[in-house]
Amino acid sequence: MILNITIKELSTLLNITLDYQPNQLIKNITSLEQAQEDDVAIVLDRGDASVFDALSLEKIKNCNASFIIAHKPVVEGKQYIIVEDPLDAFQKIVDRAQAIRRTQDDYAPTPTHALVSPSATIHPTAIIHSGAIISANASIGAHCIIYSHVFIGQNCVIEDYVTVHPGVRILEDCIVGAGSIIHANAVIGSDGFGYQVTSKGLRKIPQIGIVIIGKMAEIGAQCAIDRASFDKTIIGNGVKIDNAVHIAHNVIIGDGSAILAQTGIAGSAKIGRGCQIGGQVAIKNDITIGDGAKIVSKSGVLSNVNPGQTVSGIPAIEFGLWKRIYATTLRLPEWSKLVASFKTAAEYHNLSLWGKIKKRLWG
Repeated sequence: MILNITIKELSTLLNITLDYQPNQLIKNITSLEQAQEDDVAIVLDRGDASVFDALSLEKIKNCNASFIIAHKPVVEGKQYIIVEDPLDAFQKIVDRAQAIRRTQDDYAPTPTHALVSPSATIHPTAIIHSGAIISANASIGAHCIIYSHVFIGQNCVIEDYVTVHPGVRILEDCIVGAGSIIHANAVIGSDGFGYQVTSKGLRKIPQIGIVIIGKMAEIGAQCAIDRASFDKTIIGNGVKIDNAVHIAHNVIIGDGSAILAQTGIAGSAKIGRGCQIGGQVAIKNDITIGDGAKIVSKSGVLSNVNPGQTVSGIPAIEFGLWKRIYATTLRLPEWSKLVASFKTAAEYHNLSLWGKIKKRLWG
């Protein structure tokens, strides 16, 4: 990301004191691997509750950035910008860069080429980009950004500071909490997969519920979150959902949970608070995942998971047991040969004396 910020401006933004040349220009903020001279990189740990690998020190040693933002010096020979919370500093830097970028857009706050219903309520500070459609009685809060080709359905409530990226569809009556982000081409409030099965075929059951997305949530690109049959599909506060995740009708996801890409959660499943769900996980309908549970990628969850438990496999079982079973499976070829040798030895032992002589001579 382009910054073009001086050391002095950066120290003011982060409210810290830096003993470097105040007019030195930092051109970009980028990854440890890609950073070059005049760039700044950042050291972000995964967090003390993460199941993911820690940051490699080799990446820091090999980084070519002029400066590295970190909580403390990590390896010698680097110029550090020390901050209390690197993630908070990162967010402040990104917010500044994006605010400058928005001022360069040539859109009016509500351009004439956006289609806005006369009965919609749009806060004066909200920005509606070209090609967006805001339907009847929808409400757009303060400082929201609605990008091009977004559709906001009737009676939707988009609270303050929400960002909705291009191509998103938020269908009628749905609610998006303050500070949330919805990435490109996500669909919020599509019909749940509800049908009556008859001898003549499938009969559609009307889906008349809504979707509620909590505050500070993030919904990845191309996610599909179905409206409830009658009540609510609920995405809790601070939930982070990766790209291409499907969440069926009446699912409830507790605050602070994280769900990785290509996971599917079937209808009426309940996910607790602070859960971590890997990629390509399948979760059966009507089951409960307890608070703080962890589900390893590619697992198939067919029964309830206890709070704090880690599960893996198809069907998903306790992770320690799964590892022992997997380790045993890897040794099956070796054991198969061993069993075959026992069988050969037993057959040889049972041969008559003349049979043993023949086997020795002619096999």
